[in-house]
Amino acid sequence: MALMFIYALIFSSIFAVFLPRLINERISNPDNAIQKMKVLYSMELAGFAVGFAIVSLSWNKGVEFIIPIYWVLLAIVIQLALQKKSWTVAFVLIAVIAGSSIKHIDLRTTALLYEYKHHLDEAETLFSINSAYQKVEVIKDKDGERYPYLDGLLNLNASDLEDLNYYIAEIPATLIKPEKTLIIGNGTLSSIPKVYPHSQFIQSVELDAGVLLAGQQFFTPIEELSGLDHWNLIVDDGKHFLKTTDEKFNLIIMDIPSPLTIQEAILHTKEFYQLAKSRLTAKGVITVQLSGPLQNNNLTPARVVAALSKAFKEVMVLDSDKADRSFAYASDHLPFNESDVEQATRDYEQDLTILSSFDIPFYLTEAVPLALDNLDLVLRRGWERFAGRYFDDD
Repeated sequence: MALMFIYALIFSSIFAVFLPRLINERISNPDNAIQKMKVLYSMELAGFAVGFAIVSLSWNKGVEFIIPIYWVLLAIVIQLALQKKSWTVAFVLIAVIAGSSIKHIDLRTTALLYEYKHHLDEAETLFSINSAYQKVEVIKDKDGERYPYLDGLLNLNASDLEDLNYYIAEIPATLIKPEKTLIIGNGTLSSIPKVYPHSQFIQSVELDAGVLLAGQQFFTPIEELSGLDHWNLIVDDGKHFLKTTDEKFNLIIMDIPSPLTIQEAILHTKEFYQLAKSRLTAKGVITVQLSGPLQNNNLTPARVVAALSKAFKEVMVLDSDKADRSFAYASDHLPFNESDVEQATRDYEQDLTILSSFDIPFYLTEAVPLALDNLDLVLRRGWERFAGRYFDDD
């Protein structure tokens, strides 16, 4: 926290002290001072543009790329502001020494964070970059399990992905045999090999290229995807893609994180499901993971199912003890029934609970559908995670 404060003070002081000082040095000539202010203000705007360009270049790279650039710029500021070569040389020497090991320090301190705050034994940082949207990290524990974290929030580990891909992708694809499948999310790309044998064409849409890099390196090697000529991947926002495409799909797989942020929660709202419905065929199906078991309350799974029920006439829920969560299949005309699902999943999980459209209303008596004007769930879940991590001593 002290380091963050010092850095904030340094960079805010540049605008609060340094710029007025340059202007003040020419105040003896008011006309010249006004002209100088115009020049300096133009320089400030140009500096903002250059800084934004540098940040853009740092996307999908680690801190070892951008921090040395900051230090070079800070050395220039120190020299211009203090005009003492000894101070500037001292700062440059410190920066060079620190910069030689900054990548190692970043990876090690990140591992310590996950070891002590997330309780991963003997955590090792395999991957750590800043994408255009979030911090993307892959952490390995002492058992070799790999965990993808987005802005410090766990999505699913490698083992959980197997169960997720089975219920959210492989089973519906097996039952429907879709002509066209749309997968929104799935940055790990792990569901592609599961769906590909059952679908004539797969369109993947993932917003974050940084997540795709992590997926290809640690979860689905590019060799497994080579030769899949009926699969296409584009980097785009799922909402934008659905709004602009004219294609109709037999199956839409929503392989996205839980609604822990506003951006993610929007993809679980009734408005988004209505948009997705407009891109489904008459018997098209959308599949969603519910972030936990469906219960008769107003927690996340019930609220997501309530939103689905607002957009679709039929909703089926699979409650899996093995995956420790529920999965929803929604459509105006589901092309399969509970018996079909039970038969398809029998060898994978014996005790799977399947809830039909007639059973679902019982679980939604208190559930308020997630909607664009009702995303209070994000704040509540954020506070619960924050309080549990930093104020729970158990």
